[in-house]
Amino acid sequence: MRKSLALLMILVIGFSVVASGCISGTSSGGTATATGSEKGITLVIVTRHDATIQYITKELFLKSDIAKEYHITNLKFINVPEALWPQYIKQGADVGWGGGPTLFDDMYKMGYLQPITDQKVLGLIGKQIPKTLAGMPMILEENGKVYWIAAALSSFGFTVNKQVLEKQKLPFPHKWEDVASPDWARDPPMYGIADPTRSTSNTRIYQIILQAFGWDKGWRIMTLIAANSKVYEASDAVRDAVINGEIAAGNTIDFYGYTAMKQNPNCVYVIPQGESIINGDPIALLKYSKHPEAAQAFIYWVLTQGQAVWMSPEVNRLPINPSIFNETITQEFAKTLFKGKYAGETFAKARPALLKAYKIAITSKGIPFNDTEALKTVNALQYYFKATLVDVNGPLHQAWIAIVKAYKDGKITEEQFKQLENELTAPIQFKDPLTGKTVTFTEEYAAKINDKIATDAGFQSQLMQEWRNAAQAKYNKVMEDLKKMEGS
Repeated sequence: MRKSLALLMILVIGFSVVASGCISGTSSGGTATATGSEKGITLVIVTRHDATIQYITKELFLKSDIAKEYHITNLKFINVPEALWPQYIKQGADVGWGGGPTLFDDMYKMGYLQPITDQKVLGLIGKQIPKTLAGMPMILEENGKVYWIAAALSSFGFTVNKQVLEKQKLPFPHKWEDVASPDWARDPPMYGIADPTRSTSNTRIYQIILQAFGWDKGWRIMTLIAANSKVYEASDAVRDAVINGEIAAGNTIDFYGYTAMKQNPNCVYVIPQGESIINGDPIALLKYSKHPEAAQAFIYWVLTQGQAVWMSPEVNRLPINPSIFNETITQEFAKTLFKGKYAGETFAKARPALLKAYKIAITSKGIPFNDTEALKTVNALQYYFKATLVDVNGPLHQAWIAIVKAYKDGKITEEQFKQLENELTAPIQFKDPLTGKTVTFTEEYAAKINDKIATDAGFQSQLMQEWRNAAQAKYNKVMEDLKKMEGS
């Protein structure tokens, strides 16, 4: 349903990135700029939000008093990967919206955000919008200036299909260790994860696991989760596989979990207690905005009336501003969000399940998460994970399945099982292209190469091949050692 709606929205409003790569009309010098004319202002918004959110936002905002006051007559959304954000920011995009704090922290570090100055927006902070929530920052403030503000909340966990779980006789998972256990060693795999180089939400999940368990144990747990998993290119594919019953559970950000629950009542979203975090999903004023006043007016709307966008059953996201639950649904909002239903009711009455999810999320016990530390290794994490756990997932999965089967069949002892598990999850040794020395992927090494692996394509390619080869060799040796233990 959501896919078809999203496709319809794209066809109806046509705000995909044009093939030429321009934000809008091009000047005689060939530079694309944000648009504005005597007819009104077109705000250009670089986003990671999907077409459904874009459509609903456009429908509601352009009819708002704020849009009329600031002469905003159109919103143009540019949905592109993080790597392309600088290109569109430099061309004059006005607002960045959605994609998680890591993306916005990266944009800040590169100098692509400007401080928010609108007093109405700043006045929300500490009142309707908290500075921190569950120990996590909901704004980025440096030297007394605010550079981004959370516009929605996100938690991270897994979505479970209870029907498939029962059919496969799998134990219900509550923590990350549960889906790393031998109980989940199935062929074909019954758990799903996404490639972190294609998924910011799965990247955040892996960062959470590393900080929850520490670098060494965290990588061991992630290795076993990957060994138990089918790897998908994108996080929405994991969600869909759970909904459709292809797998029993998989990594998801919260709103994917809520969407799964709506589409399939057999699905339930789980926040691993004491092993997750609450994130704020930001909105920000971009460095080269051509319409900073109008852009900040839009930001104010998103943080107040626009919180209603998250209430749509087609969106299912948690608001940053909980006062939206007490607001009365107008006829216009009812028409756009609920197909005409619930006019005159409060959003709390229209979306009791979302209100319940909000209360659970903000009271969930999380981990003390250090985003600054996470940023130091994020690129290295993504490419190491891809090279060692995604690109050679087949050999990893088969080795783990063989180990578990041999143990269950009584061909190896518990001590031998633990020895092989330890060998399978041990950090690989590889040749460092920079020094020629044999090293391991420590947290210090990851921080050392973090910037270079993201910006030097040759270095990235060479190092990833070293990692693939070393991981493949490790998995092959584990199989050889297993055969020796079995006496074959």
